[in-house]
Amino acid sequence: MARRPSNYDAFQRVAVEVFKNRNLGAIGSLKKFLTALPSPSYIKEALLQSIYQLAEQEPETAQWVLQYRQHLEPELNLMAVAQQIATERLQNQGLILIQDFNFTADGELEASESIKAALLEAVSSGDRLLLEEILLIS
Repeated sequence: MARRPSNYDAFQRVAVEVFKNRNLGAIGSLKKFLTALPSPSYIKEALLQSIYQLAEQEPETAQWVLQYRQHLEPELNLMAVAQQIATERLQNQGLILIQDFNFTADGELEASESIKAALLEAVSSGDRLLLEEILLIS
């Protein structure tokens, strides 16, 4: 990815404020606004980092965003992000996709309770929120 635009943080702050308002219509406007960023990867990153910031500062708002995550697509597919986080973390622990864990057609993690517990150890609040809310791990 190229160097971030100098005003990137301002775009991310706008995203946080829009999410705080919990207005689904505003999310569509936000996505249009973010097209001023130089590439789709910046849009995805701005949206994702905004959710991570909210997970730290306002977890209830972050949960609301995840509840309506389909409104972030196609720019940001949170199911794919959560599955990538889970897969990387579990494979780093020596586990094998399909053999030790898998994902259902709905995206839920299929794994033993001990694997799910291990997945949630020492994760950021943003990762924890994604894993718990999207992959239905608790």
